[in-house]
Amino acid sequence: RLVPRLVARDERSAHVALVAGQALLLPGDEVHVRVRVGAGCTLVLEDVGGLVAYGGTGAPSRWTVDADVEAHGTLVWSSRPLVVADDATVHRATSVRLATGGAVLLRETVVLGRTGERGGCLDSRLRVDLDRRPLLVEGLRIAGEAPEPGVLGAHRVDDGLVLAGIRPPENRTAARLLALDGPGTLARHLGPVTHSSPLHDLWPVWASHADRRLPSSEPSHEHVRA
Repeated sequence: RLVPRLVARDERSAHVALVAGQALLLPGDEVHVRVRVGAGCTLVLEDVGGLVAYGGTGAPSRWTVDADVEAHGTLVWSSRPLVVADDATVHRATSVRLATGGAVLLRETVVLGRTGERGGCLDSRLRVDLDRRPLLVEGLRIAGEAPEPGVLGAHRVDDGLVLAGIRPPENRTAARLLALDGPGTLARHLGPVTHSSPLHDLWPVWASHADRRLPSSEPSHEHVRA
């Protein structure tokens, strides 16, 4: 269902584009993505297109990501928005396990409905572990037909950016920042449309910081595998 295309690589890094091999996500679809970043390596994943969860009378669709980042490795994933169309039900789970010195930069954006729609239902889970201990655990349940105050309210776009394993550089941003109880920060923006999000400007700053950081010890020469 997903076709990885190698964009560039060297002995310690790889840039891979993810292309949909068919329409995603249809009711009943189950997609499970497994990623492994070798010690001392950097993997940059890039979604070529957005993801639309289509409505229907079938079973819920599921999108699951399991990622392991070995010692002093770095995973940078620029995912495109997930659009939850009317009558769609989506279960999304992202789990990232960081070894000592590992880091991950992940962007997850949710849009309730296509143009003129209110959107379906989403049950989303995100967990990041560092050295086998939880660093960030969060859950989100939203339904376009039943907006809740204190969650998304009247907004239809939830844009989130997570940098875990290291702290981001200091810079001014209009996004709301939450420092984790450990090395990491969560940035979030709620709004009516995706193009108004301040995370568009924050992403290249954090991505450059994550990609160029130096490990505290000499890493191995193991290649990146995804």
